[in-house]
Amino acid sequence: MAVIAVRLSLALGACCATSGALAQSGENTPRGTEKSGKGGFSYGGEITGRMNLLAPPKLGEIGPPPMPSPPPGFDGPDIGSRGKPEHDVLKGLKLPHLTPAPRPGAQPTPVTPTLEDPPAPAVAAPIIKQPLHLAATFGDKGAKVPNGVKWRVFTDQPDANGEHLMVAESNDAAPRFDLDPGGYVVHAVYGLVSTARYVSVAPDHPTDTTMSLPAGAIRLAAFVGDARVPPDRVGFTLTRNDAGVTRTVAENVRPGALLRVPAGQYHVVSAYGDANAIVEVDLDVAAGKLVEAQVHHKAARMTLRLVRAAGGAEVKNTSWTVLTPGGDVIRESIGQLPPIVLSEGDYTAIARHDGKMFQQNFSVRAGFDATVELTLN
Repeated sequence: MAVIAVRLSLALGACCATSGALAQSGENTPRGTEKSGKGGFSYGGEITGRMNLLAPPKLGEIGPPPMPSPPPGFDGPDIGSRGKPEHDVLKGLKLPHLTPAPRPGAQPTPVTPTLEDPPAPAVAAPIIKQPLHLAATFGDKGAKVPNGVKWRVFTDQPDANGEHLMVAESNDAAPRFDLDPGGYVVHAVYGLVSTARYVSVAPDHPTDTTMSLPAGAIRLAAFVGDARVPPDRVGFTLTRNDAGVTRTVAENVRPGALLRVPAGQYHVVSAYGDANAIVEVDLDVAAGKLVEAQVHHKAARMTLRLVRAAGGAEVKNTSWTVLTPGGDVIRESIGQLPPIVLSEGDYTAIARHDGKMFQQNFSVRAGFDATVELTLN
């Protein structure tokens, strides 16, 4: 390509013939003036400057024309590898992920789970057991119970079977239990007295609980005269009046036994033997007090025998009936009659053997055991 400086005279006419006329006349027309000619009119002027004239390119000079730089802040069009780095406008858009519907009858593509490290388990704070101290008193303001208390600690919430699980127990008067913080049910038993309470074990300090047991105690003994009745021959029954209803508190209590009972009034029945040697007494038991009661029986232990002669051997196959003077039956027996305890008084003994009846009156004196013989003759 060559650059040439030229001065051109241009004439514009209405047709191509005017250009030839102008060349032949050789007249110079002043710039900017209008001149008429054959076939019309023309304008004259002069253009000066540098012009790039196209010439056949030489080998090796072929290349892309220079591109204008875009204004600041404006990314030019994508021109491939010759422009700026690739800019994908779709990357900035949040498009939904569309999964084509499976064809009818096609098996779903299994999803391979992503193998990721499981989250680290949270480290729980260690549970520190706290002490629970228990004690019991005789009533709200009574002295502390020194012994004889059975303690049991249960969960406050039942399990699937509706039962409260026992977590601790002790026979100490003032036990200590180390338990997890939370709620519990404490059950205390003192003889025939029991009570329960909900207790909450604190998480950061010991818990002290004192439970009230309105209880007293009874110890009974039986005498005939000045002699104690052997324990295996006497028994006590305790009853109390509960809102007009007589309820049995304890049965067959042996002499000398310590009976822990709720505070209140009791009716005591002492039975010496299994006949009519009965003594009844009323007792008032206060909380924290021990009542020691002695029951005196006026009775004796009697032995009845049917013999052929005084001092002889006892006749077998004999039935017996013991009556009071008023005809009340005290005791009946088929076969040999064991020794019988009878209250002081008069009685009638009737023996039956081989269809025959034998009868004899006798008396009982308190404290004097005796043998009564009936003879066949």
